[in-house]
Amino acid sequence: MVDKNIYIVQGEINAVVGAIKRNARWSTHTHLDEERDPLLHSFSLLKEVLNNITELSEIEPNVFLRPFLEVIRSEDTTGPITGLALTSVNKFLSYALIDPSHEGTAEGMENMADAVTHARFVGTDHASDEVVLMKILQVLRTLLLTPVGAHLTNESVCEIMQSCFRICFEMRLSELLRKSAEHTLVDMVQLLFTRLPQFKEEPKSYMGTNMKKISSCLLNKLELSSGEQPKALNQLERVLLFKNLKVSLSLLPSYLTPLFLLL
Repeated sequence: MVDKNIYIVQGEINAVVGAIKRNARWSTHTHLDEERDPLLHSFSLLKEVLNNITELSEIEPNVFLRPFLEVIRSEDTTGPITGLALTSVNKFLSYALIDPSHEGTAEGMENMADAVTHARFVGTDHASDEVVLMKILQVLRTLLLTPVGAHLTNESVCEIMQSCFRICFEMRLSELLRKSAEHTLVDMVQLLFTRLPQFKEEPKSYMGTNMKKISSCLLNKLELSSGEQPKALNQLERVLLFKNLKVSLSLLPSYLTPLFLLL
């Protein structure tokens, strides 16, 4: 008997491929063109793999995730197509199609986090583009809050939260979207605090060492964002820059400020 999860993936393949073929860019493509197109060819290969297995667990998560993540990363797809791929990935997470105990899960989750935080698409109109951003928030939230999210590295978690911050403080976006990003951040923070008992205690000098690394990283960002040529700063200049950063952080909501220091 074929695993029902295979049917779910096949259904999502048909939805995304159908949307791609209806797009003006692909509407005149022949069958030969479809084989040469990297996105359509990737889905075609996945169909063949799924037709030759009876359990989805027989293949690594990366195998059935890759075509959808390629659509999310692609610069050539429109917002609605990217949105469909994001919906598919969110469904895979929500339906627990990815086994947390599978040896390939960690790599799959890293690839998913990287693809979604670096999603690119051809803009259509402001409202439709915001719908895609909302779906990005949904996937990032689901990814972190589901059991498979425990496989994410600290760097990926920081990248996820940084993406939410960008949406939260982008004033060109609607208030509804920015507030949604803020609530997503709150959910993520609450989850991270519930996981605190699982973290191993580090040596006393660990915090001081890492705060130096964080400070250095933030200062480097400030140097590059100023529009001037990068230059070596002396200790006094670094202290002044860091003080200015603290002042700007004081404008953030109190429950977000500690997390912003991690970005």
